[in-house]
Amino acid sequence: MNKNKFLIGLFTVLCSTALFSCKKETVVNTDGSNLYQPYLQLQIGKYITYSVDSSIWNDALCIKFTPQSQQRFLINDTFRDNQKRLSYVVNVLSRKNDTAQWYSNDVIYITPAADHFEYVEKNIRFMRLANPVKSGATWAGNSLMPSDDKDYAYLQNWNYTYQNVLQPYDNGKMKFDNTITVSETNQVLNNPETAPNDYAYLLQSKSVYAYGVGMVYHEYTYWTYEPNPSGIGCRKGVGVIMRAIDHN
Repeated sequence: MNKNKFLIGLFTVLCSTALFSCKKETVVNTDGSNLYQPYLQLQIGKYITYSVDSSIWNDALCIKFTPQSQQRFLINDTFRDNQKRLSYVVNVLSRKNDTAQWYSNDVIYITPAADHFEYVEKNIRFMRLANPVKSGATWAGNSLMPSDDKDYAYLQNWNYTYQNVLQPYDNGKMKFDNTITVSETNQVLNNPETAPNDYAYLLQSKSVYAYGVGMVYHEYTYWTYEPNPSGIGCRKGVGVIMRAIDHN
């Protein structure tokens, strides 16, 4: 199993901060449906800082590590993609704590299209938001990625769904008046705690976006469990919870 597939999601979803303060009103289509764009305002120099709680399940040691860190998603450049669409370069900065120095850790490329929002992370293209924004609306958010790569087969057929549209949200660090939640996938097979002799996995991902701010919460978990004939098996995988703690 390629370890890279567990890495997708550790630095997932980016949305930048807005040029205005959080408000209740939203922008709508001519048919009355809400647009995603107010939840994804883009400008060079804008950033969101996150507290990051990670989980790493090591099946060789049968140990779960829980490192903590901070990340800052900073928009620092623009370019035109191969379709001549205005796109943004986002530098992902990391540090161990709020007294350490930032260092560049990753780069994400994002493109806001008319009816959906694309970003490219580790050469994989996702559609994280789409129009119209309304509770229950769904779209195939991972349909732009190659379908013939077995290492990323677990990313196929995700059904993104809007939930809790225009609702307040408390991410545990900050409160926001107007948000939308995107349930990206929720797959569970068996429970090693109650069925240690059965193969099991858990794959869950969701994001919350605040109006005039961007992504304010992201949770991603993917582990697999192989039963061990000679004893209890162990999980293998990663998880991350990102909470916005600062933005400009």
